[in-house]
Amino acid sequence: MRIAALLLAAGAGRRFDGCKQLALIDDKPLVRRTLEALACVFAEQPYIVLGAHRVDIRPVVEDIAQVIDHPGWQQGMGSSIARGVTEIEARGRYDGILVSLADQFRLTPGDFDQLIERFDGDRIVAAYYANSHGVPAIFPATMFERLKQLDAERGAKSMLVEMQQEIVSLPMPTAEIDIDTVADVGF
Repeated sequence: MRIAALLLAAGAGRRFDGCKQLALIDDKPLVRRTLEALACVFAEQPYIVLGAHRVDIRPVVEDIAQVIDHPGWQQGMGSSIARGVTEIEARGRYDGILVSLADQFRLTPGDFDQLIERFDGDRIVAAYYANSHGVPAIFPATMFERLKQLDAERGAKSMLVEMQQEIVSLPMPTAEIDIDTVADVGF
C-alpha cells in the first residue's frame, strides 16, 4: 500500500508567541525533529503544509520534505489538512494519508511504524491518548473527500469523534506531549 505522510506546520503559534516550529529541542528545530522521524519510515519524502512562517521554515525543511504552501492558513487546522490532501491527491494515487503535527516532538519512527502496520486500507488508524483519538492518524482514500471539506479550527478531530467506533485504535502516550507555549520547550 502507498501511504503519504502529511505534517501540519502552518500555524502562527499564537500561544507560543512566535514561530514554535523553529524552537530548538536538543539543538534541532522542532519541525525538523518530527520530519526526520517520518522520513525514517516513509520511502517518499513527507509532505509538509506551511503557512504563517513559511519563509523562515522552508529553508529548514525543503531538503527533507515536499513543501505545500497554504496561503489560507488563518482558516485553521482543518483548512491545512484540506489543502494538504488536495495537493497530495494531485501528485499521485495513495491508499492512505498519515496526518501528524509538527509540535508532537516525542513521536518516534516506531510510533509511525505501528500505525502503518495496523492500516488495512479501509479504516482509520488513530493514536489514542488523553482518553480520545487524535493524530497521528492514517486516513484511507475513501475519506479523502471528507478531509478536503474540513475548514474548522479542530482539524480532523470531529471526524475521529464521529467515527470512533470504526477506528483502529493504537495507544500512543508520546502523541499527547506537544509544544504550545515557550515554557513547554523546557518540558
